[in-house]
Amino acid sequence: MSDHNVDVVRQSLSWLAQGRSVWLCSIVATYGSAPRPRGALFATDGRCRSGSISGGCIEDAFVEKLAKGEHDAPLSLLDYGAHLTPNGNQFEMPCGGSIQLLVEHLIPGDEAMQDLQQWLALLQGATSFVREVRIAQRERAYLSGEIPGRDEPGIVRLGYAQRWRLLLLGISQVSEQVARLGQAAGFEVLLCDTRDAYRFDWHWGPEQGGIEVQWCDPERFVERHANAQSAVLALAHDPRIDDAGLMAALESDAFYLGAMGSIRTSELRRERLRRIGDASQPQLARIHAPIGFPIGSKSPIEIAIATLAEVIAVRHGIRMRLQQDAT
Repeated sequence: MSDHNVDVVRQSLSWLAQGRSVWLCSIVATYGSAPRPRGALFATDGRCRSGSISGGCIEDAFVEKLAKGEHDAPLSLLDYGAHLTPNGNQFEMPCGGSIQLLVEHLIPGDEAMQDLQQWLALLQGATSFVREVRIAQRERAYLSGEIPGRDEPGIVRLGYAQRWRLLLLGISQVSEQVARLGQAAGFEVLLCDTRDAYRFDWHWGPEQGGIEVQWCDPERFVERHANAQSAVLALAHDPRIDDAGLMAALESDAFYLGAMGSIRTSELRRERLRRIGDASQPQLARIHAPIGFPIGSKSPIEIAIATLAEVIAVRHGIRMRLQQDAT
């Protein structure tokens, strides 16, 4: 689940703790062109804001209505857009799409705090879940699993999937930029290395809002953390790290495998994995190498952008591989 939703729930808790009421909006459905997906969150205390549901237009209109004393019901459904059935809460979106929102007016107190604390813990966890809201009864529940099923009249069920994960092999300038971008994009980011000479080369640790290096064998790292929602990125530019991690990744369910290096380096790596790791041709075909979309990237940040773009494309089922230049 995106860190953006985590931030919204965390900020809502902070406002409630300060004795401020919160209006928390969840996207229930979108029709046509809409910038944010089902389940995305936006919250406001009437003055400050957190999150996004439309990129600005709906948020502005919503806050304006709050200033007029509207949206005071504890729970309600609001329709924004010309293509939904008018219910007195319609708003024309510039993009032409339509959005239905669940609006929760939260009053400071134990009940609201406990619900958001449970929600936050689940969003930060490793398992999928469904949040069920019964509007008339003003009840909320959290169900295990990822498929929310059909909404029923007066009941909204929103599914929140396990977070997507980036497994980075090796400390490098590129891996630092990938980690920063990946975290900003909502991925859980993990990094491993074994090289003592690099122990002081990681400059984005937890104290800087970053991640801690796991000092362990790449094979063990991948075996422990890789699943169907993981991308394994070999960024060490060192066969001792990259090859070992990739051999383990080839046996995993990871949705994306990538390795940094030139075309020639990538060919040599495939030959080593075929010879040493006894990897088959179908297995080797899973490796995106050279890693990332070929956009002419040279600097660490450019390589990171190209890499993360390809990871996101594959995650969304877009398997577009542009012609690589021989470098």
